[in-house]
This record gives sequence, structure tokens and C-alpha cells, in this order.
Amino acid sequence: MPFITVTATAGFTPEQKKNLMQRTSDTVVETLNSPLKSVRVMLHELPQGNYLSAGQFDVPGVLFEVDLIAGRTEEAKAALISKLGKAAHETTGVPENDVRVRIKDFPNTDMGMEGGITAKAAGR
Repeated sequence: MPFITVTATAGFTPEQKKNLMQRTSDTVVETLNSPLKSVRVMLHELPQGNYLSAGQFDVPGVLFEVDLIAGRTEEAKAALISKLGKAAHETTGVPENDVRVRIKDFPNTDMGMEGGITAKAAGR
């Protein structure tokens, strides 16, 4: 834990996508002090014609959906949002104002962990 789903518009190179996922993982580890072995990053690429932003079709965009066990401070979440926006911009060239981050907190009873137990049962 945490799980990060990155949705990005089409057109980024394999190297950009790899760097985006790596920077996402590094940012979560550094910002939230999450153990690397617990971080999961999944990238979904939107096909052309499947993104509309401010009335414009197929403009570059990145959305991060971050699932966390509840308990992080507002400051930690704000830092994560800021640093993920910067990471997306630096790896893809998408302007930071076209990057979005959504954070979802889950109770520790509602998150499954290694071994098929809840986060609460794992002491989280």
C-alpha cells in the first residue's frame, strides 16, 4: 500500500511512461515514507479520441488516483499532490495545470494486504 493508478493520454514514448511510473513510485516513497515493497503503480493509457479537457479533444493530460490507508496528514497529502504534478510535468512535458491528483482514504479494515489479511490485521 499505496496503490497508484495513472491515467494518461496517448502519445507518450515508452521511456516517458517508464519514467513517469518510476518517478511516481519514488515520489510516494519519499513523500509518505512508504516502504518501496508496498508501492504499486499501474498506468492506463487512453486511446486517442477518449479525452476532453476544457472543450479540447486529445490534449495531453495525466490523472493520478492514489489509494491510501487512512491516516495521512493534510500536509502530507498536499505535498504528494504537488510533487506528483511536478513529476508528471518533468517526465511527460504535460503542464502542471493539466495534471490532476485524487486521493482516496480507505479504513484499514477495507484494504487487503499480503497474505490475504486486512491492513488492520497486519498492524497498519
